[in-house]
Amino acid sequence: MATRCTRTHSGPDSKGVVRFGRWELEGEAYLFIVGGAVCAVLIFILAVSLPFPARVSVTALPLLAAAAWVKFFLVGRPPHFTGDFLEGLVVGRHFDLGSALRARKPHPRATDASRGPDSGGRT
Repeated sequence: MATRCTRTHSGPDSKGVVRFGRWELEGEAYLFIVGGAVCAVLIFILAVSLPFPARVSVTALPLLAAAAWVKFFLVGRPPHFTGDFLEGLVVGRHFDLGSALRARKPHPRATDASRGPDSGGRT
């Protein structure tokens, strides 16, 4: 008797979840936290000449920046939120296709009261 094998496409759909405290980080979001922690350790090692309170403060910055990035841009956001947000900062308003300019012009098929209902919009 042959072994039954069913092909599915659930693998590409699954991003995987890493639990980090109260956060559930989907996909590769945990790498930002790991990268921030690695940078924090390297800065702690390189900042030997600073007094201890300043050293700890400077060391915490990369980890806090990575955690803020994940919290505000990745956790609970749609997939393209970060790109759309940054595009809005650089370009201006999102998805503005000249709506202010179109609002100034009358609609091309607007009915004019002076033409009458039988004109069909033709002059």
